[in-house]
Amino acid sequence: MTQTDKDKPIVFVSHVEEDAVVASKIKKWLEDNLLERIEVFVSSDKGINPGDKWEERIIEKLRKCSIALILCTQMSVRQPWINFEAGGAWVKGARVIPLCYHGQRKETLPRPLSSLEAIDLSEPDDVRKLLNLIAKEAGLRAPDIDPNGLIAGLPQRNIEELDVNGKLPDIRVEVKQAIATGGQGRPIHLLILEAQNHDKNSVFLGLPSIAKKNSRNSVTIGLDPVTRLPVPTGELKPGDSRSVRFDPTLVEMEDIEQLGEVIFCDKIGREFKGSAAATLKAIQFWKALVEV
Repeated sequence: MTQTDKDKPIVFVSHVEEDAVVASKIKKWLEDNLLERIEVFVSSDKGINPGDKWEERIIEKLRKCSIALILCTQMSVRQPWINFEAGGAWVKGARVIPLCYHGQRKETLPRPLSSLEAIDLSEPDDVRKLLNLIAKEAGLRAPDIDPNGLIAGLPQRNIEELDVNGKLPDIRVEVKQAIATGGQGRPIHLLILEAQNHDKNSVFLGLPSIAKKNSRNSVTIGLDPVTRLPVPTGELKPGDSRSVRFDPTLVEMEDIEQLGEVIFCDKIGREFKGSAAATLKAIQFWKALVEV
């Protein structure tokens, strides 16, 4: 019996914009090895027909997918859209599988992704396991393949973005005090999370986050607490700085002094960190101002 497109199990690949090439290579690898007996939908799919509403198309595929592959890098796991797509697939009963890539380790995935069985795309045994899982879902026998074919084909880090000694670019992270004007002209005491580019090359930064002490979790700052507009991301040129306002009162923690280092992550997963001591000092000073 010929399998129609409507009968094919749907594998949904969720990713951030910077990982579109990786997602496309995974799609091709799966379809080639499983003889196109599955439909692999990539959330940045250029095949979406003109006139289709992009978000509605994604939601439709999330509802129908049997498996959702969540491409996880140290930057992407901080993006709210990734968690939205993972949660949407899980609620509909799909099997959700985090795919760790570009330095993201299975054991350091944040919640709720850490509660799922993850695959490391740099490990041959894990890659083989991924193919077996999807083949089983499609009712196929998994082919005997060399997993290094996928591993070698995935794009590696951009060498031009690393310095000659393999060191991180000189991005300095600081925490400062700030005052904004709230409703009825009342002052609001805030913290500023600032990344300064002292390097000779540009970096592309995502959303900042603040680690929680003695925890694998962190607080991601996605909205400005005053304007409620999205926090800026993208290129930070040499000599430039980026300041993000943070309101500690919005954090659901019994003791905000348990917040640790501030982290800015770039598009290839590198982390630029301030110090936990600097965060603590800034929070203690902020508390003194608020209590006056």
